Amino acid sequence: MAEKLDYKKIGLRCGIEIHQMLDTHKLFCSCPSRLRDDRPDITVRRHLRAVAGETGEIDVAAKHEMEKGSYFVYEAYSDTTCLVELDEEPPQPMNEEALRTVLQVCKMLNAHIVDEVQVMRKTVVNGSNTSGFQRTSLVAVEGWMDVGGKRIGIPTISIEEDAAKDIDKGVDKDGKQFVVFRLDRLGIPLIEIGTDPDISTPEECKAAAEKIGMILRSTGKVARGLGTIRQDVNISVKDGTRIEIKGAQDLKMLPTLVEYEARRQLALLDVMKELHNRAPLPDRTRSKDVTSIFKKTECGFVNNAIAGGAAALAFTLPGFSGLLGKETQPGKRLGTELSDYAKAKTGIGGIIHSDEDLDRYRFSKEEIKELKRTLGVEEGDAFVMLVAKDETAKAAMRHAIDRAKMCLHGVPSEVRRANPDGTTTYMRPMPGAARMYPETDIPPIRPDVSGIEIPELLTEKKERFKEIGLAEDLARDISRSGKNEAFERFVERFPNVKPAFIAETMISLPKNLKRKHDADISVLKDLDFENIFALLDAGKLTKDGVEEILLKICKGEKVDYKKYSPLNEKELEKEIKDILKESKGIEFNALVGKVMGTLKGRAEGKKIIEMLNKLK
Repeated sequence: MAEKLDYKKIGLRCGIEIHQMLDTHKLFCSCPSRLRDDRPDITVRRHLRAVAGETGEIDVAAKHEMEKGSYFVYEAYSDTTCLVELDEEPPQPMNEEALRTVLQVCKMLNAHIVDEVQVMRKTVVNGSNTSGFQRTSLVAVEGWMDVGGKRIGIPTISIEEDAAKDIDKGVDKDGKQFVVFRLDRLGIPLIEIGTDPDISTPEECKAAAEKIGMILRSTGKVARGLGTIRQDVNISVKDGTRIEIKGAQDLKMLPTLVEYEARRQLALLDVMKELHNRAPLPDRTRSKDVTSIFKKTECGFVNNAIAGGAAALAFTLPGFSGLLGKETQPGKRLGTELSDYAKAKTGIGGIIHSDEDLDRYRFSKEEIKELKRTLGVEEGDAFVMLVAKDETAKAAMRHAIDRAKMCLHGVPSEVRRANPDGTTTYMRPMPGAARMYPETDIPPIRPDVSGIEIPELLTEKKERFKEIGLAEDLARDISRSGKNEAFERFVERFPNVKPAFIAETMISLPKNLKRKHDADISVLKDLDFENIFALLDAGKLTKDGVEEILLKICKGEKVDYKKYSPLNEKELEKEIKDILKESKGIEFNALVGKVMGTLKGRAEGKKIIEMLNKLK
């Protein structure tokens, strides 16, 4: 097991950015914010090109995307997307409901709201925005929140439009890369909340994200479900540099993500120190076309690639012997860093290097010996080989060498993608300020903060629910759910039904139905619960019948509520007497089960047992 890190000693600094979808229509048009997976009926093909921002410079991240030479295919729906998303029509005025929700959050985070909200264009040419830019607006600055008794700064709160989602990518018959995007997500309003790098441990990162999430859900105006919230994490250690990790979806994995990135940076710093001790000469890197050496290799994928017209190129890395195999993250090594960098730049499949177990590739000893001789590999040198079409191979080799040279300087500043296991993969260079310029189609907005009230926090709501009889877990679950408003309404309207039973029926019972019967609980609506509680409150329904009623609703069956009306004393006595006549010799517990099964919730279990004891 890896040695436990002393985060104070290594100088961990961490900040998070939360991107949360708002539950309103789209930000700059009236299209619904509806995520879909059915077949679209509109398809458009586009190329995007990076241009200079207001500083006169082309942003490095935008240039990186453009150099890939990709084209983009956009799929849309004629009934829920419009010409604004397709960038064929100017944007409409900003969604007022979305802006007021953001202003509400700004107040909750003690932030200073700006005098004017200026819509800006942020250059994005990876295809996720049809216009080549994302519209974003700064709404407030200098906020803060308390996390475990520690003040965490909130330097900026913004509102922006979400990007399109990529659903496919590949290479066409002409060898050109393409990406397919779906426009249902494009333009959905997002609130972006960024913290200062005040977070100093992985667990504190998770706690800060949970606190922001709780505040956002307290508004009642945020979307729920998979993909509606994304966390980006900025991490550095002493002598390292800021790394931005995009798309951390699972809150539980945040501590692992922070730990792994800290370990990655420490490993890269170790590599830098070792290289300086070895004093390698970067300009002594030599490269050769080694296709002829591997034309008859037993390595299947190399043989097939060369037969298909690919070239095998190799190069030396002076002083890197043994370092390419150094672990930087669980299951990833320094060689992976070079490979991921070349992949992102050129789309190449990967690299082969000298610190790997080359026997698994089925290369012969003669092939490796000839490769080393051709390259002039010396003691202390590593070598790297890659196989691709000639121009792609040359570009990939150039980028892999560039990444290797960065090792002399420690940790390169970059944007990385979060993987489900907590590791990360290189995405692109860190963007600069050159990507931002003003939106000319929308005038500045003077925010109206009058009438904006701070809502009750979900944590406060939970404590209030405990006071009316809910257990800790149930109070937490109902307060966090999207049903807390309906719950409070039902508690007020139906005083004869205990609040705990109302909460259990709305939260716990559907989960049980899902687990026991694989029921489609998504069909359960507030009106279904309201009908049940109204009958319970009026004494026209027993609690024991509720589960079966909900199951029928989930199955789409019609419910005859009269069948679940409670029996009076005489009716119950008659029913039980009839069952007793047919059930002589049955033990008591089995008899209780038989009666309850026959009556199907028309009498409470307690009353059935009392009546059986009386009649038996």
